[in-house]
Amino acid sequence: MSKKMGIRVTASNKGFVFTMEAALSLLMLALMIAALPQPNSLSLKELAIAQQANDLLRVWSAKNTSELEMSADVNKIFSKNAELWINGIKLLNSGTKTNSIATEGILLDDFLAEKKVKIVVHYN
Repeated sequence: MSKKMGIRVTASNKGFVFTMEAALSLLMLALMIAALPQPNSLSLKELAIAQQANDLLRVWSAKNTSELEMSADVNKIFSKNAELWINGIKLLNSGTKTNSIATEGILLDDFLAEKKVKIVVHYN
């Protein structure tokens, strides 16, 4: 009977060693995951710019907007710091800055002809 008790103690010691190895393995895994490069999150300024560009696309999709109106809207909202592309043709040009955010969408007119619209906003 005492021999069986000795086996139990030995088994629990092996279990404790396994638990330490498992804890060290989990710690190493957590350190490796933490060391991975994290994607850059948007700042509040970038988020506001992206939201404004998306809002323009939503407004344009709700009504049939001409290309002249789109150009005027982009110039008014982004004060000539943006490019406007419609179906791959650049309508507005701006001086490039260090950073930019692009938003794309497809607009349908009354006859279901699609316009691919891309807004690229440059900012510092």
